[in-house]
Amino acid sequence: MNDYSRDIIFLLRETCFTKEYLKQEMSFVHKIVASVDNNDTFCSAHELVKRNRITNKRKPIVKAISRTRLKSFYFLLNKN
Repeated sequence: MNDYSRDIIFLLRETCFTKEYLKQEMSFVHKIVASVDNNDTFCSAHELVKRNRITNKRKPIVKAISRTRLKSFYFLLNKN
């Protein structure tokens, strides 16, 4: 599991909490986000438009997002 930093704001109702409690909550949220933050879920939620074609195939989408910038006339569309 990748342990990279994310900008997440925690809003807690408790007035007093320990550092251990906060660390535990952050690890729970990290596990939840990491479980859905992968190529499979990204590819199932996006389509790749190449000029005149639209593809849902995993390999072209992963290849396109591995670049720092998309090629000209390549677009990622979110299905949501």
